[in-house]
Amino acid sequence: MNVKPLLKNVNKAGIGTVYIYLDFYTKSTREQIFFKTPVKVEKKHWNPTGKVKLHPNSKELNELINNDLQDVLQIVNEMKLKDIEVKANSLKEYKEKLKEGIKDLVTLGNEYVAGRFDASPRMKEKLNNLITRLDDFSKGKKLYYSQINQSWINQFTLYLQTDKPKHKNQNLRSGQQPSTIDKSFSFLKQILNHYHRIGLIDNKFKDLKYPKPFKVKQMVFEEKEIRKIIDFTPNRESIARVKDLALIQLFTGLRYSDAVKLNKSNIMNNQLSITTQKTNQNIAIPLHPALKSILEKYDYDLALLSISNQKYNKHLKSLIEEAGIDSKAEIIYFENGKKIVSQDFKYNLVGSHTFRRTFITNAIVKGIPLHVIQSITGHTTLKELSTYVNIADSIKASEMDKMNELFKVA
Repeated sequence: MNVKPLLKNVNKAGIGTVYIYLDFYTKSTREQIFFKTPVKVEKKHWNPTGKVKLHPNSKELNELINNDLQDVLQIVNEMKLKDIEVKANSLKEYKEKLKEGIKDLVTLGNEYVAGRFDASPRMKEKLNNLITRLDDFSKGKKLYYSQINQSWINQFTLYLQTDKPKHKNQNLRSGQQPSTIDKSFSFLKQILNHYHRIGLIDNKFKDLKYPKPFKVKQMVFEEKEIRKIIDFTPNRESIARVKDLALIQLFTGLRYSDAVKLNKSNIMNNQLSITTQKTNQNIAIPLHPALKSILEKYDYDLALLSISNQKYNKHLKSLIEEAGIDSKAEIIYFENGKKIVSQDFKYNLVGSHTFRRTFITNAIVKGIPLHVIQSITGHTTLKELSTYVNIADSIKASEMDKMNELFKVA
């Protein structure tokens, strides 16, 4: 029996598909059979010995081919051990029966989520989002664990990064940013770890290299800009309400979802006490005099300020632009798989988390100890505040540059 990889169906562009080719004799005749692999490669990169050569991804492509080759050889050996005559039809039938017993990753993922009775609805939503993307990336074909190698990781990363503006599923139109891609792979490894623990798969996935997130500069408002926002009087009622909500976040460091829940029951002993929605932490915040006046304005019921996150973000942009804040901030993002470093006006970058971030950053700049800030913001560890420390350091450096100019010696 002759078994080897073979390049077939080369098109006009010189690209062909790799098959596992079997050439053997039965008792009565010679038979040939071809098993298609997922590898497509240019003819100039194909070595007749059955390997990809001089290709940027030669190692990964040859790994894919070898996996399929070993699978076929294993099937042939199993058939011989069971005294099943190896013929073209019997080989195909045996291979299909084996595949029926192996569940694809999308099925395994759905079963894992269904069995996670301890997971919150938000966690299940994130896991299901990953499974949807796996299914979309596979274009309707079954994706099996045996296909997970470095080449697949690289290709799936590119898929996650890339915008798909015309996709029929609007939730899949925007490419993911590096931090979100990191989380997507952590969810994938969570599923694979589960099936490794119960003995269904091996642990080769742990040796693969996954994309790492990088720290993105986060935009905050500096003290002089905060003063502009406080002193600004909006002409529109909708913007005035959004300003009040933004100032509540600024004076408390609360997330938007927690800020709009405030009512009289949260005020005790001149402190604001609330259990945060995201982390379920009970926090106490000293009542800022300006915050007290805003609460009185709405009769201690901030549900009146509740609007959709989308509308809040839209009105925040109008608020900052109308308040006369025209400074810019650096932004780093991915567009169609490419890292872009740019600058944009702060009124374009402001969002529902900006004022919480501004509260924390300026508290650090003012020298308030991290453990005190942690007790106010509800962060579960001091490590989570490290990003804000870096932002605060950059603000300090900017202020020192002004001092350097002031004391410049000719």
